[in-house]
Amino acid sequence: MLPLMLLFGGLLLTQGVSARGLISLDEAVKQAKRQSGGRVISAETREYDGRPVHNIRILTNEGKLRRYQMDGRSGRFIKRKPRP
Repeated sequence: MLPLMLLFGGLLLTQGVSARGLISLDEAVKQAKRQSGGRVISAETREYDGRPVHNIRILTNEGKLRRYQMDGRSGRFIKRKPRP
């Protein structure tokens, strides 16, 4: 049983999901780059309301700065609210 658990855990880690079911920062960066192309300027994980959120800034090939936030549990991108 233990070898099966180790194998399953290893598969999760290689797919960007930790053993705790969280999306890794590396996987979040890969997904953001797929959406925008360009070069990663910064990437960090912070906690908001007890949830991990990956914050990623990418400079696109057109020279525009794109900011992405991804929920570290669900792997979904969070829509940013417009600034007033």
